[in-house]
This record gives sequence, structure tokens and C-alpha cells, in this order.
Amino acid sequence: MRLMRYLTPALCAAVLTGAPSSAQPAGSGGDSYPVEALAGVLGELHYVYFACEGRQAQLWRETMLELLENEAPTRGGYRDRLINSFNGGFQAQQRNRTRCGAEAEMQERRLAARGRSLSEELRLEYLE
Repeated sequence: MRLMRYLTPALCAAVLTGAPSSAQPAGSGGDSYPVEALAGVLGELHYVYFACEGRQAQLWRETMLELLENEAPTRGGYRDRLINSFNGGFQAQQRNRTRCGAEAEMQERRLAARGRSLSEELRLEYLE
């Protein structure tokens, strides 16, 4: 997918420069925290990329692992929620059965825009 070469650096940078793990608000509830939504977007991107590029396409899974390392390095409920969100995003795209080609590229653009929006939301939240 040609689009991934352009989206990858920008989205990876946005994802990995999000809020540090210590910045998670106390008592933040489930899917209301943008990092959890971002994990879901990464799962969706992983499925589309994996389905169209093959088993070797692990970029978004690796990005998720890096996100986990930064946001939830130890086992616990928050880490589990991030993993569940990633897996839920993957499964949602799997059910959607996006076709490779123009449809997948359009889906990737949509997901990348959502990821950038969430990353910007996180950036603004923690700069204030």
C-alpha cells in the first residue's frame, strides 16, 4: 500500500508523542480516555495493513507494543484495556472485510485522520 509509506511516519510520531503514562487521569473511565481509542485505531490499521500486505506487515502491531511500553509498561487493568481496545479494533475491521486497493486506502486515510485527531487531543490535554 503506497499510502502507508506516507502515513506511517506521521502517525507513528503522533502516537508515540502522546501523553506519558503518568498523565493518565485518575479514575479515567474506559473508552473515554483518548489513548484507549487510539489503541483501537491502531488495531484497525493493523488489520487493514495485515490483510492487504500479508503476515510480515507488523508495523501497527509494533507501534501498539511501543504504545504499551510507554503508557502501561506493567501488567494491570489499564494495560488490559489498551490491549482489548487494540484487539477490538482489529476484529471490527475483520468483520468489515475491507477490500484491498482503493477501498483499503480510503479506510487507512480515515483511520489515520482519526489517529491524528486523537493524538492532537492528547497533546492539547497535556500541554494545558
